[in-house]
Formats: sequence, C-alpha cells, structure tokens
Amino acid sequence: MRALAVAAVLAIGCAGARHPVAPLPSGRSEAAAREALGRFAEAVEAGRWPEAYALLSARWRAAYTPTRLELDARGAGPVGREAAERIEALLAAGTPLAGEGDRRTLPVGSGRAAVLVLEPDGWRVDALE
Repeated sequence: MRALAVAAVLAIGCAGARHPVAPLPSGRSEAAAREALGRFAEAVEAGRWPEAYALLSARWRAAYTPTRLELDARGAGPVGREAAERIEALLAAGTPLAGEGDRRTLPVGSGRAAVLVLEPDGWRVDALE
C-alpha cells in the first residue's frame, strides 16, 4: 500500500478552488465521526486540499502537506473519486460506523474500510484498509 493510503485511495485527480477551512468537527459521538469522514470525502472530491489535510490524523498531517496530498491525489486517478463517492453514499444511506472507543470504521467494499481515530481535537481520518 502506498505511503498515504487514505490520500491515494480517497483522492481525485483534479484540484478545485481553495476555500477557507471550516471549524473541524469535535466531540466523541458517532455523529461527529460521520461528519469528519463526510467532510473529508467532500473536500477530496472537490479538490479542497487544505480542508482534506486538516481532517487527516496527526500521524498523516506530520508526514504530509496539502500540496503533497494533492500530488498524491493526482496520481491516484479515478479510484479516489470512486472511493469518495462511495463513502458519501454510504453515509447518506445511514450506514453505521463499526467500532468503539477511539476507533471507528466504515466498510466501503472489497474488504476495505475507512478508519477514523479520535484525537484530542476530534475525529480524524487515519486510513483506508
């Protein structure tokens, strides 16, 4: 798997206009976790790299920048758009997140799941496994 599984699989191949980053979702609830994942998928799909970057877990933010995220996204091709669209559809359909404690997952098909981790400032996207 690539160095940044989340970005490589969830990213799209085009960049959009830059938008200010809205306040990040906070809290321990499933609703907050779903909001973080949904906002990440929307940001990736729209090419809003600073917003997508802000929703990554601390370990990925330490290793990446919004620009590097965008470059990896361009290399992912249509796979990223399809994954982001699937996440948005599953969330809209009310598919529950699995897990408890500081980790939640959303099965996205083909044995893969989007993984969220709870950090001190809220839920963040950590992987697609």
